[in-house]
Amino acid sequence: MELGKYPVLPPTDPDFLKKPLRDRYDVVIIGAGGGGYHGAFELAKGGLNVLMVDDKGNLGGSCLYEGCIPSKAVRTGIHLLHVLKDILTSVGNNDVEKVKLAWENLIDHKDWVQELRYYQHIREVKEHPTLELVKGVANVIDEHRVRIEGDGWRKEVETKWLHIATGSVPIKLPIPGAELAIGSTELFGYKTKYRKLPKSVVIVGGGYIGVEVAFMLARMGVDVTIVEMLPRILSGWSEEVVLHIMESLKKLGVKVLTSSKVVAIRRDGDEKVVEYESQDKRGYVKGEEVIMAVGRKPLVEGLDVLGIVERGRVVTDSTMRTRKPNVYAAGDVIGQYMLFHAAVKESTVAAWNILHGHPIYEVNFNTIPVTLFGEPEAAMVGINEEGAKAKGIPYVTVRYPLEDDAYAQIHRAREGYVKLIIERESQRIIGGEIVGEAASLVINEIALAVAVNAKVKDLALLAHAHPTIFEAIDRASVRFKL
Repeated sequence: MELGKYPVLPPTDPDFLKKPLRDRYDVVIIGAGGGGYHGAFELAKGGLNVLMVDDKGNLGGSCLYEGCIPSKAVRTGIHLLHVLKDILTSVGNNDVEKVKLAWENLIDHKDWVQELRYYQHIREVKEHPTLELVKGVANVIDEHRVRIEGDGWRKEVETKWLHIATGSVPIKLPIPGAELAIGSTELFGYKTKYRKLPKSVVIVGGGYIGVEVAFMLARMGVDVTIVEMLPRILSGWSEEVVLHIMESLKKLGVKVLTSSKVVAIRRDGDEKVVEYESQDKRGYVKGEEVIMAVGRKPLVEGLDVLGIVERGRVVTDSTMRTRKPNVYAAGDVIGQYMLFHAAVKESTVAAWNILHGHPIYEVNFNTIPVTLFGEPEAAMVGINEEGAKAKGIPYVTVRYPLEDDAYAQIHRAREGYVKLIIERESQRIIGGEIVGEAASLVINEIALAVAVNAKVKDLALLAHAHPTIFEAIDRASVRFKL
């Protein structure tokens, strides 16, 4: 791996540029994203000497550099103006239509958020005296030795415990012209030079990242086409959610081509042409820009020496321990829930187990919520209806339409619903699904219900502040019939 191959490096601290101070550490952590630094804080609080190595020289990984933080910072401005326009135009005030968002202003805002958090992270590292962060590239020799290369220096260190949090990298299709496409680094990367919107884009990939970008750009007036290889977008989501999202995309003028395999990208004057195959036929669609959004893959380069890589990912159990008893891993590199909040909990569990000297704590992957920041938002956790049927679990559902919810009415955001999936016999909440305003917030309470084996009556008896969208949970719960 090469050091610091980023268009613009985030701010760092002079202390982070130095070679490691020690020859031996209790724990060496490779990667300072969500799968690394939260665990590092826990280990340092526990009094262990911790070395964390990252080639950005700061914390946050891909999430802060080009992913969830900057993309949601951009999306927030677009969403808030959309809500305001809906409220004012609904009462006959069309002056708000004159208010326009400049993409460059949104990029400036996300740059501010990123810089704020980078300097916050520098402070947080320094608040943990036994934690050392160095800017460099770590190369694993074996489970107890790591060679680190920085700017003008190289050093080998020993460690009792090794924690792998190398993250993931974007997938680029192995097709002619793939280099013509841009991705998250260009759109949302720190201090990106890509600050002007094209008039039209083709998004290759209909997963949650591609769909979120489609909503953002379409709201900004961009002509958007999604090309997806599978029969439908949003693989893994329920049919009902997909239908809602498809209808919302259609209202915004987004064209969706499914069962369409992209085979090439080429230039045609000022436009780019995406060629695809669909049902043994070949077609194409044009746009000023092409965005590659076909997912990410674990970064396992150099880890084969440990014997912990299988099918392109580091294999762990639910305690986050690998096949090597002193080696743990967390985050995208394990290839499960490739989400920042999942990485945080995985790294925390790994740290607690290292502190105890052996595995005690486990990650409950069934309680990790997944969110789509679209228009509207969608979120899910636990087992959905399709999953319950596949597992043969007798279940019932209760739901509450947001059109009747006070908060949704205040925000003129009445589209959607809250649905709870309940195990029939035990009456436990085993899953939840939400489409609508603030779904990304509400799903967390349902995740807690799943985690603690709460029964539907527990939610039905819980009083939520009024008027908040959370009331939809107990409104749905009281609809359960014995």
